[in-house]
Amino acid sequence: MRSSRRLQGSLALWSLIGLVMGVGFTIGVALVHGSGVVVPAVIATLVWWLLIVVVVVGGAALLDTPDGKPLDHYGIPNGLSAIRAWMCLPILFVAVFSLPGKLALILWAGVGGAIGLLDAVDGFLARRIGPVSVLGKAIDPFGDALFFVFTAVGSYLLGMFPLWLLALVVFRYAGPVLLTPLVLLTGRRPELVYTVWGRRNTFATGVVLFTLFWVRVANGPVDIVALAVALPTLVPTAILHFISLAQRVFSAPIEHPVSAA
Repeated sequence: MRSSRRLQGSLALWSLIGLVMGVGFTIGVALVHGSGVVVPAVIATLVWWLLIVVVVVGGAALLDTPDGKPLDHYGIPNGLSAIRAWMCLPILFVAVFSLPGKLALILWAGVGGAIGLLDAVDGFLARRIGPVSVLGKAIDPFGDALFFVFTAVGSYLLGMFPLWLLALVVFRYAGPVLLTPLVLLTGRRPELVYTVWGRRNTFATGVVLFTLFWVRVANGPVDIVALAVALPTLVPTAILHFISLAQRVFSAPIEHPVSAA
């Protein structure tokens, strides 16, 4: 990072885009709620933006192609992944603040849905125009975890998710992230990428979100529909995803064993 002007410029560009998008959206939503919350909301957004910047800077160590060639820029795919992370908190304010009528649901679906779709866009761009990087493969599942945890909390606050579904989605996405440091302490280095069942569970989660959104818009029976569409799809795919993760961990070689001391 210190020796590459191009990498510094790439970091500055994406960080500025994330800052403008996050703060601008936060101010707009906060003003609709009431001017008294603008300052604390903007401060929270700036702190969140700074935390993601730290992660992005640290991720520069993984800016290599899969065959080991170093990259001197983040690229569009990694930049879009960072924007998705930066926008998590500003979008959550849609559910936290009181907005008139169905404005909260409209913004949740319109802005939140568009940010969520960046997951598919960054993968498509990485495969078509590049660069495919070790960083991109590593942060994509972590970015999904972050986004869906925030989405689950916001959906619960907006009346789209029952409490059990909130707990299920948070456990499915936050669990592997929280357990990763413990796995690394054992000396095992499993590949930090998607599992097949993880992708299927993510797709099913998107379908459940879309379905329950429209049920909520129509003031329908969210709890009943959630049981009908989420229970038979999210639970088995989540279980199979965790089994795949466990198999990946136990099949990974131990490179740096940690002594008992």
